[in-house]
Amino acid sequence: MSREDHPIDSQRAAMLAAALQELFDIYPTDEDTAPAVTLTLAESGEEHTVKLQPGQVDWLTTVVMDEARTCRNAHSDGTGQCGHCGGTGKASEGTTF
Repeated sequence: MSREDHPIDSQRAAMLAAALQELFDIYPTDEDTAPAVTLTLAESGEEHTVKLQPGQVDWLTTVVMDEARTCRNAHSDGTGQCGHCGGTGKASEGTTF
């Protein structure tokens, strides 16, 4: 099956935008009056925007960097440790916000 045939492909950006916005709406990090950052996801000529508070930008950046660290550590020459918790299995380890 090609990528174009996959049923979720035409909705990928919209689904990601909706999931991120729901997460950020549920877990605010700053006052409502804090300046917002707009993340725009584009697919097939459609744009989907997500509003993030400054703390959420930091949070999302940390999540992506930790996931990249986990992927690197999973290689045969890596440490094998989770990049999110450093191998402790505790969600709060390494949290900086």
